Amino acid sequence: MESFVSGGHRYLIPLNAAGDAHGRGLCGRNWPAAQEVSLDRLREEDVDLVVLQRPEEIELVERFLGRRPGMDIPAVYVEHNAPRPYAVDAVHPLAERCDIPVVHVTDYNRLMWDTGIAPTRVITHGIADPGNLFSPEIGAAATMINEPIRRWRTVGTDLLAKLSTHVPIDVWGIGSAELNIDGRLGAVRGRGDVGHPQVLHEIARRHVYVHTARWTSLGLSLLEAMFVGMPIVAVGTTQVPMVVPADAGVVSADVEELGSALRRYVNDPSAAAVAGKAAREYALVHFGLHRFLTDWDRLIAEFCR
Repeated sequence: MESFVSGGHRYLIPLNAAGDAHGRGLCGRNWPAAQEVSLDRLREEDVDLVVLQRPEEIELVERFLGRRPGMDIPAVYVEHNAPRPYAVDAVHPLAERCDIPVVHVTDYNRLMWDTGIAPTRVITHGIADPGNLFSPEIGAAATMINEPIRRWRTVGTDLLAKLSTHVPIDVWGIGSAELNIDGRLGAVRGRGDVGHPQVLHEIARRHVYVHTARWTSLGLSLLEAMFVGMPIVAVGTTQVPMVVPADAGVVSADVEELGSALRRYVNDPSAAAVAGKAAREYALVHFGLHRFLTDWDRLIAEFCR
């Protein structure tokens, strides 16, 4: 969303008195092109396009904006996730609608979701370049995982214990401190929820970034690690094998191979620097902010012409 609202449009963010899931507003973020709009004043706004992200928002737009998405006003639905609950048989909530396109964030997600008659597009992530921050001084791997205990196998938290027999692993993210009281995780250290961009400076002090998710969409944290110039060691699932080139790290379904790669990058700073440089170059070309905003501008113009 931070990337999306940095484009050349006017972005309205709903706000209600409760500040709940349907009206959180900006939450204190400094997004100059975005402005909070009270739900009870939404009908007064000249809205050109609605961006949906949850099925229930279709009804909410009709209630608060007074127009039906896809019929009275153009709308797109951004699907952030890989299909749930089943990998190939999950039917998308908009599968029976042809008037609201589903915008996927990876080609893999579009391949796997059953979207029925809904038109589909893919607009991959775009990130403002944080710069080459890689300065390895701590002999450990880094990763960023939100709620690693609750989301256990989905995000591959169970793999961290075995991987940490090769090198220590530091974990940042919401709920990561809970890892420190879990006796199953060996040399895994929860570092807590650290704000952005400080967390990028912290991970960049480690020698390698490890990505263990089994079944999530392509995480921004993995791309951010590539942007800051870190070598990548990743579980080879969903979109990951298509975005981590061979010279940027190691992608595998073999946990022993992943562990060996972690150890190699920690013990060989030169190899880590070369792989990290390749990771950063790939990220700059494929996940830059300008490309992302250009893709969205093209789609917005098409549906609002």
